[in-house]
Amino acid sequence: MSDTATPAQPVPDSPPLGVTLAILGISSLTVMANATIAPALPGLRDYFADTPGIETLAGLVVTLPSLFVVLTAGLFGVMADRYDKRPLVMLSMALYALGGASGLIADSMGSMLAGRVALGLGVSGTMTMAQAYVGTLWHGAARDRFAGYQVAAMNFGGIIFMTAGGFLASVYWRLPFAIYSVSIPLMIFGWIMLGRVQGKVEATPRAADGSVPDEKFPWSAFFFVGPFAMILMITFYALPTRLPFLLDERGIAGPMATGLILSTATLVSIPGALSYGRIRRYVSAHAVVAVGFALMSVGIAVVALAPNIPMTVLGVAIAGAPLGVMFPNFIALFFVLVPAPMRGRASGLLTTAIFGGQFISPLVSGPLVHAFGLSGGLLAVAVLPALAAVAAGVSSVRASQRRAPV
Repeated sequence: MSDTATPAQPVPDSPPLGVTLAILGISSLTVMANATIAPALPGLRDYFADTPGIETLAGLVVTLPSLFVVLTAGLFGVMADRYDKRPLVMLSMALYALGGASGLIADSMGSMLAGRVALGLGVSGTMTMAQAYVGTLWHGAARDRFAGYQVAAMNFGGIIFMTAGGFLASVYWRLPFAIYSVSIPLMIFGWIMLGRVQGKVEATPRAADGSVPDEKFPWSAFFFVGPFAMILMITFYALPTRLPFLLDERGIAGPMATGLILSTATLVSIPGALSYGRIRRYVSAHAVVAVGFALMSVGIAVVALAPNIPMTVLGVAIAGAPLGVMFPNFIALFFVLVPAPMRGRASGLLTTAIFGGQFISPLVSGPLVHAFGLSGGLLAVAVLPALAAVAAGVSSVRASQRRAPV
């Protein structure tokens, strides 16, 4: 089948099943990519114990890819609007595999961090292109439903990767880096399936008088969604970057148990992601943000105070449950207002906000942990989503009073 669609044909609300599965598979590689090796951090820290500043550098192994997502996602977004996304996403997945798996052989922190940079470039292109495909291949209510399915796929991938990471780290700390090679078969499948749909968005059609409609990017929508997406990730990533050390300090879990505990967050988020379309029939998008942040604040606080593994699991579950509805909610709020030829840039901006929060997370939690200890630092982190919940709640009330569609 041709790589380009015939303009005269009506645009379906969703693409063929094979394309859907390809995008879901690609999406499963993205958000939890950094945290996959979190259970290996204590082992990595011990292996490179002679490296100055190893405590900080160990945290950067998890979050450094996010910096390069932040630096490059906008560029990938522009490229998604201008060029065929299919070869770009394949190149990104190859970088993902090579950069991620390089930790298997890296013999210094310098080479370890260089591999994480390559992984960041791969994640940036992979997530941005996947989101751009969502913005152009799904329409209307079908897009809202698929956004929930996409987040469920991301979180399902997180469960597999985090659990496998914990198990492999309990054998040898380097082994979790092998997980990144899973992108290779997904890359082959994606190349075949994505050849069935249009990979480049057509330019905005001219009006009858020959002029091009004046379409403007909805920056106001991004300045609502972007900061909240960033706060979400700053808060959530305090768990994979601090929880392994908190549990190690308390002597209540090893690497495998840590991986299982962290995977709880993604497991409990899946029902909400799959039900997002139904939830939105009854709850406004602003209210989803407010309730989600309130739950996350409570969950982080429970983790900080938990005296044992069951309470820790409960806190992680409470903090992770809102992820399933908040991610598709951000997509639904933002993409509906973005013209089709600009959805690559929209995807790049949303990716920047998400991974910007991931990168900033240890820079926020680090000084708090230094000042108050691991438990007190996590309690301080819990204040941030509580404030965000209040801000979103006020926004929800105002939107309701204006009776504005959200």
